[in-house]
Amino acid sequence: MSEAAPKSDFRDTLYTVDKSGRRKWVYPRFQPGRFVRRRRAAAWGLIVFYLALPWISIGGKQGVLLDIPHRRFIFFGVELFATDTIFLFLSLATLALSLFFFTALVGRVWCGWACPETVFLDFVFRPIERLIEGGEQERRRLDAAPWSANKIFRKGLKYTAFALVAWLLASTALAYFIGREPLLAMMADSPVDHLGPFFTTLFLMGVMLFQFGWFREQFCTVVCPYARFQSVLMDRQSLLVGYDPKRGEPRVKLRAAAKGGDCIDCGLCQRVCPTGIDIRNGTQLECVACAACIDACDSVMVEIGRPKGLIRYDTEAGVLGAGRQILRPRIFVYGALLLIVVGVFGAIFASRTLVEIEMVRPQGAAPFVLAPTGVVTNQFSVRVTNHGPLVERFTVEIKDDPSAAVASPLSNFELPPGGIQQVPLFIQMPAERFEQGEATATIEIEGASGAELERKLTLMGPVR
Repeated sequence: MSEAAPKSDFRDTLYTVDKSGRRKWVYPRFQPGRFVRRRRAAAWGLIVFYLALPWISIGGKQGVLLDIPHRRFIFFGVELFATDTIFLFLSLATLALSLFFFTALVGRVWCGWACPETVFLDFVFRPIERLIEGGEQERRRLDAAPWSANKIFRKGLKYTAFALVAWLLASTALAYFIGREPLLAMMADSPVDHLGPFFTTLFLMGVMLFQFGWFREQFCTVVCPYARFQSVLMDRQSLLVGYDPKRGEPRVKLRAAAKGGDCIDCGLCQRVCPTGIDIRNGTQLECVACAACIDACDSVMVEIGRPKGLIRYDTEAGVLGAGRQILRPRIFVYGALLLIVVGVFGAIFASRTLVEIEMVRPQGAAPFVLAPTGVVTNQFSVRVTNHGPLVERFTVEIKDDPSAAVASPLSNFELPPGGIQQVPLFIQMPAERFEQGEATATIEIEGASGAELERKLTLMGPVR
C-alpha cells in the first residue's frame, strides 16, 4: 500500500522522483466510477472527432486542411488564406482568453477531460497496457522481473499495439496538412517515392511511442507550462479536485474509525492517481483534475457506509467551509474581453471579401508612352485572386472620366475558385489633361458577385 508523502516536504519534491533524482514509475490503478465513465465518453468523442475530421467533407471541402505550402487553410468549409492573418491573431486571442476564463471558472478541467495527453494516454494506451500486461500489481511485478520469454512476448506485443495506434494517429495528423487524397495516393505508392511524408510519419510515431510509452505523466509534471501559470489564473473560488480535511482528519484505520475522521488512510486515492500525488496534501501543481481519486474515495465511502464527497470537485474555499462564489470580478473581466474578441472576429469575418485585387506598376516599364496622336499611355499590372467557392467574372473600366480609356487584352475575364489572374492594364489619356507631368484617373474593377476595387491612380505624362 502506498504511503502519502509527508506534509512537511511534499511541495519541495516531485512524487515521481526519488531522493537520488531517479524516476519512480507510476502504476495507476484503474478505478471504475461515474467520473471515469463520463471522461471516457468525452475522450472517445474527441478521438472520433480527431480521426474523422480530415475524411469528411463540408461544403465540398475537406473538414480541416492546413495547406502551408499553398498558404490555404480550410476550417469546417471556410477557406482562409495567408492574407487573412487577422483571423489567426483573433483565433489565438480567443484561445488565450478562453483559457483564462475557463481556468478561473472551472480550474484544470481541460487537463483531465480534453487534453490530448490525457485523452490518448488514459483511454487508448493505458487500456491496451492493462489488457496485455494486467493490473497495477501485475505490471509492477513484470517490470521488476528479469527478462524472460513471457516478459519479451508481453512487452513486444504491447509496443507493437502501441506502434499501430501511433501509426493511425500520425497518418491522420499528416492528412490534416497534405490532404486526404494525396495521403491515400502516397500510401498506395512506394515509400521511396515520398520520403518526406514517410519520414514525417515515422517521426510522429516515434514521438508518440516515446510520449505515451515512456515519458507519460512527466509531460504534465515537468514539461507542460499550463500547470506553472494556473496559480495566476486560479483563485480560492476556482473549481478543483479537493480533499475535505475538516471531515477527513484525523486519519485512522478502519478498526479505529470511531475515534477519527472519515478518512481511513487506505491510500487508494494515491494508488489511482495518474501522476502519483496524494490529493490529501491539498492543491498541487501535479494534479490534472481527472477525478480518479473521487471515484476511488467514493467507492470506499460506500463500502464503509459513509457519505460520498470526502474528495470532490469543489473550490478551495468550499472545501475549507468558507462557501462558494462563482461570479466574481475576474470572471466578468475575462468574459467581457472574450466576448469583445469573438464579436470583432465575427464582424470582420462577416465583412471579409472573397476577392483579392492588387495593382502596381510593372518593374522596368517606361513611366509613360506619348503617341504621335497626343495620347499618353501608362501601364499597370493588376493581380486578381478569387478566394470564393464559385466562378467569378470581372470587368475593368475607368470611372466618371469620358476622356480616359482602358486598353487591356483582359478587360473582361473570369476566374475559377482559387484562381489567380495577372492582367496587363494600359490607361490612355490626352496629353492636354496633364499638368506638371501628372494627371489622375479612377479605376474600378468589379466582380459579378459585388466584389470591387476602386482606386485613384496618379498617371505620369509630359510636362507642359
